[in-house]
Amino acid sequence: MPIENERKFILPRDFDSQVLAGWQRREIKQAYLNDGPRIRHIDNLCIFTYKKWVPQAKELVEIELAISQDDFDLLWSQRVQTLQKVRFQRQIEEEEWVVDFLRDEEGHVFVVMAEVEMPRYQVSPKHIPEEIAAAILYAVDAGDNRFTNKKLSDPLYAARMYEDVVTSV
Repeated sequence: MPIENERKFILPRDFDSQVLAGWQRREIKQAYLNDGPRIRHIDNLCIFTYKKWVPQAKELVEIELAISQDDFDLLWSQRVQTLQKVRFQRQIEEEEWVVDFLRDEEGHVFVVMAEVEMPRYQVSPKHIPEEIAAAILYAVDAGDNRFTNKKLSDPLYAARMYEDVVTSV
């Protein structure tokens, strides 16, 4: 069972992506459907994702499946929220690190967020990459769902969350 176990870190909006030169860069276009699932177009790959919180296990199950471009296009027509981002990825031992630059329709960055996907039951990252460590403005608590990509896909909501973070530091 694929269990999502990640931690998020908010970085400054003007974070310089040049420091991530050795990381893999990907363009992502994603959308959320009104009944919960997410679809993504990454490079030439289309992905359908379903996530479900399982209260008795206190874990989030995440199921991802590759879908055809035709299926993606059909589902894209049913989207209720969209998000564009540039993602930088790097694997460090068993942890996968990403830094996402969320962009509005004009291509302006409105949120920069680092995430680490960790093995099941691991509570915190073993190592924070030096490229981002000094730039972290806010470490999101494990149970804090204010910083989901779905919620942050709304630039106004994202701006409020960013201001909350900046003023709390």
